[in-house]
Amino acid sequence: MSENFKLAIVGCGRHARFTLAPLWKDIPQIEPVAACDEIPANLADFADDIGIENTYSDLATMLDEQRPDILIVASWPASHLQNVLDGINAGVRAIFCEKPLALDAIQAANMAEAAKSANVLLMEGFMSRYHPQLLAVKERLLAGQIGEVRFMRGSFSTGTANPANWRLRGELGGGALMDLGCYCVSGIRHQLGMEPRSVSATGTFDQEAGVWATLMGTFHFANGVNAQFDCSFGWPRRGSYEIVGTEGIIVAPKAEWSMPKDQKFSFTMSRGDGSEQPLEVVEIEGVNPYREQLLDLCNALTTGHPPLLTPDESVSNMRAIDAVHESARTGEPIDIGA
Repeated sequence: MSENFKLAIVGCGRHARFTLAPLWKDIPQIEPVAACDEIPANLADFADDIGIENTYSDLATMLDEQRPDILIVASWPASHLQNVLDGINAGVRAIFCEKPLALDAIQAANMAEAAKSANVLLMEGFMSRYHPQLLAVKERLLAGQIGEVRFMRGSFSTGTANPANWRLRGELGGGALMDLGCYCVSGIRHQLGMEPRSVSATGTFDQEAGVWATLMGTFHFANGVNAQFDCSFGWPRRGSYEIVGTEGIIVAPKAEWSMPKDQKFSFTMSRGDGSEQPLEVVEIEGVNPYREQLLDLCNALTTGHPPLLTPDESVSNMRAIDAVHESARTGEPIDIGA
């Protein structure tokens, strides 16, 4: 028999209300018991939609009274560190924290160490790692179907964000890289299967908002492998990637991070020799990767097996993001420490 888990959430904005909470009805192991938000209107709308009776404006009180097994942290990035530590100290068994996990790698490492010491399962909300397209592409790379990978590029941009939204508020942890480009960085590192040694980046900093509105970067890996990414608020919505090997090319015109929920995807694999006919066109039946990730969390709690996405992976991704920000700020290449 499957184990059931009491779940509580802090941060009841649109993402929590329209993306995360609807999943709970499809996961029998989850029993939502409480919600917390410092904005009364958000909390009231969320509770009404989801049917949660226990609502709180203070996280510590909610944790003390409800004793959930799982805490979902869907608050602003600037609040993630304290929210996660509060959950760990309250004795929750698992924490699902929306991306970005932290404001920087130091915070992420502190969170990971605290969770490990308390035997708490900590997972960052990178649903793209659970998408079948990413898995299918990785499978072909590992099989050597395009030879040795030499280059990858990834893009993610959206229309202008609401100035009141956290994405355009530096004090809340916003910025194009924190919201969009983090997916590109994660995807590049995962598909290439190694960590970048250095990065050179540039972009446009919004002084009024205190965030990088646009960032572009080049990662340098071992053995002459390189990768590039771009992310922006204010450009047309787009999200794609390309992987170039010594014997072929994979092109995904719609990246798994761009429109992930229950969509049909496809990618092509070609020789890169000018021939019009691709070697393979792979059609992907979409699943909801948010659901797959929450299921992985529940399964890890039940079985004790590690989840697909670990805190160490999140710390490494945050380290690369820190280096991009530093390179853009200084105008100099930045080495990325191990």
